[in-house]
Amino acid sequence: MDDLFSDLYREIEKLPVIDCHEHIVGPREEVGKKEPIASLIQGYVQSDLISAGISQKELDILNDDNIDTEKKWDIFEKFWNRIQFTAYARVTRTIMEDIYGEKEISLESLMRIRDKLIRPTREAYDSLLDRANIKLMLSDVLGDLDSLKRFIEGKFFDYNRIKFLFSLPQFHNNVRSFDFVQRVGSLLDRHITSLEDYLESVFELIKRAKEKGVVGIKDQSAYTRTLDYDLVPRYEAEKLFNRILSDPRNSLGWPESKPLNDYLFHQFMSFAKELDLPVQIHTGHMAGIRNRIEKTNAVLLTNILELYQDVKFDLFHGNWPYIGEILFLGKNYPNVYIDLCWVNIIDPIYSEELYFKAVLTVPHIKINGFGGDYFDVPEYIVCHLKIARENMTRALVRLIKMNWIDEDSAVKIARNWLFENPRRLFNLEI
Repeated sequence: MDDLFSDLYREIEKLPVIDCHEHIVGPREEVGKKEPIASLIQGYVQSDLISAGISQKELDILNDDNIDTEKKWDIFEKFWNRIQFTAYARVTRTIMEDIYGEKEISLESLMRIRDKLIRPTREAYDSLLDRANIKLMLSDVLGDLDSLKRFIEGKFFDYNRIKFLFSLPQFHNNVRSFDFVQRVGSLLDRHITSLEDYLESVFELIKRAKEKGVVGIKDQSAYTRTLDYDLVPRYEAEKLFNRILSDPRNSLGWPESKPLNDYLFHQFMSFAKELDLPVQIHTGHMAGIRNRIEKTNAVLLTNILELYQDVKFDLFHGNWPYIGEILFLGKNYPNVYIDLCWVNIIDPIYSEELYFKAVLTVPHIKINGFGGDYFDVPEYIVCHLKIARENMTRALVRLIKMNWIDEDSAVKIARNWLFENPRRLFNLEI
């Protein structure tokens, strides 16, 4: 590791960070793993274990907090040896070294950390986030109607380093039955009798959520459908919606419900414009295994990006593996921002290349540099951030060595990526 990398990394490490994407509710006393292997394989590394051939029964054993480490070791060692060099596994190795002070993963080292395991308490959160210089996190945890209701009523978890997003998918993907439509209405003590009623209700929910502090809208529908949202005439959508209302026993399947789903999404983008809320959209790679990548390419959103020019879109995960398309969209559309949440540990080399090429092709004020994309495991978030900083530093060192930028400019760019850009995009008072 040369001096330029080390010096620049140290400067980037000092910069404040806004974490653009998590699924966390914040500190809680009642959760946390008690057994080392279960603690160290949370999140994405499980996808690599499955990819490497672990059975569901074996994975269940590793995840069981009540099974002793010694009894799990043979299974864990077998599959750890198969995945230990992936970027997901790098997070686990970084946790072991940086959080617990162990340079290797062995049965002996796991037994040594047994009584040191991180629990997501307020003390742990504050300590780890301070250490990583994370000032604020944007979190998507309002994805069920009960959580949204509690949030709007002011009864949700409260942690001063979290701002929440309005979770959109259920309001267009789940509109297939009378029961769901009326559940949405019940949040406002309304009985829905028309498509107009439904749209007014969703608008009111987003409006009230904004009044309670949400800073944007989040949609991850790419997991279940294509990102190609057709511009559907209202009468086609209304015909499907009326079928649901006309008989509580009716329900819509897929792709039968796509015109209604598409129409609603377009309406919700108009709501985003009216309420001045940026929209985060999942693009590219999906968590888990056995999914279809072609339906998630951000380029499928082109008609949305062109039509809703007054809406700011934060496109996720670097659109992995479609690097050319995301750079094109960021360069070509003033309302498109490129977000590298999660992608830094999907593919560090891709991420380095995206940071590198983005400087050359996209205004640097349109790149959001980090999001951990984890649940309530703060140790994973800060170790993910370390990898993101390394990727970012390597890209900027390359640009310095080719005399494209100097070191001061590199630090300025990194500060924008990690802090200033998301602060401006989401109108954060920090």
